[in-house]
Amino acid sequence: MSESKKLQLSKLPVRYSFVMNPYPDLRYSSCPYCQHKTGQRKIPLLIHVEPLHLVALNYTCRYCQACDLLIANKYEIESFLTDMFIETIPEIVGNKYLVVGTVEKTAWRKGMQQSITAGEMLPYACYFKETYKELRAQRPGWYKADQEPPIMEPPPPKDWIPGKALH
Repeated sequence: MSESKKLQLSKLPVRYSFVMNPYPDLRYSSCPYCQHKTGQRKIPLLIHVEPLHLVALNYTCRYCQACDLLIANKYEIESFLTDMFIETIPEIVGNKYLVVGTVEKTAWRKGMQQSITAGEMLPYACYFKETYKELRAQRPGWYKADQEPPIMEPPPPKDWIPGKALH
C-alpha cells in the first residue's frame, strides 16, 4: 500500500520501523541493524488477517530507540492469533497475515470494552514507516577467518498452520 493511501486512512503520521523475528528461542537484546541495546515497548499492533480481519493485539516488542525499530516474535504473534481465532473463526487459522502498524492505546482500550468496526479503528492506526523482511541469524560456532557462517533456517510454524482447527 502506498504511503499516500496509508495517510488517507489514518489521521496519525507513520511511525516506527518493523521486523519479525522468526526464531522462537532467539531474542534480540541488541538491535540487528545498529547493535545498540534494545529495550521493550508494549504497544497495540494492528494485524490484518486475510481475507478481511483486523486485530489490535497489545504486544511487548523489543525496541531499538536509535533505529525506532520494533521487533516482534513471529511464534508468539502466531500463537496469539491461533488462540484468538481457533474457537470463533477456525477456518482462517493459517491464513496470510501482515502486521501493518500500531493503534493508539485509547482506541485499543475502547475496542476491549466494546466492539468497534475496522472503520472506527483505522483513524487511530499508525502505519509503519518501513517494514523489513524477516530477520535471519547466522549459525553460531567457530569458523575460519575467511569462512562466512551459514544462515540458520527458521523452524516451521507450530500453531499458525492452515487447517489446524479442522484436525
